[in-house]
Amino acid sequence: MNQTAQHFPLLARGCGSWTGTYTHITPEGDVLDRHQVDTHSSFPLEADADFVLDIRNTWSDGRETRITLKADHRNNRLEWQDRLDGWMEEVDDRTVYLNFTYADDPSIRVCEMIQISEDGQSRARTWHWFKDDKLFKITLTNETRSTL
Repeated sequence: MNQTAQHFPLLARGCGSWTGTYTHITPEGDVLDRHQVDTHSSFPLEADADFVLDIRNTWSDGRETRITLKADHRNNRLEWQDRLDGWMEEVDDRTVYLNFTYADDPSIRVCEMIQISEDGQSRARTWHWFKDDKLFKITLTNETRSTL
């Protein structure tokens, strides 16, 4: 096991591949968008980052995006590189909390909570999106382990 992973046992337990659905809603509950998400995370032994997250978003009309996010172990948490400015840390043995802004638009801040099931086979994520400190979107994610 990577030494950084030893500092983050919940994230290490959550490493691997997941599949699920992102549902973006307004603060009033209206659906803005819904699409499939597939993620793979790892604490690589040999890499330019301590933690790597690969994300593939797929829409029913065939559109697809792919994103790779990297983080380093600093200040007793994982701090994002490049695209995001922020961090993630474990709150307890089932919960991870993330707080970040986008490097290309720091007026957007996201607060995310990840809740992993006891058996490690499912997880739920909730994102609160703020623009200039005003809530404008919420993302709900329900995921299960996959073998991507």
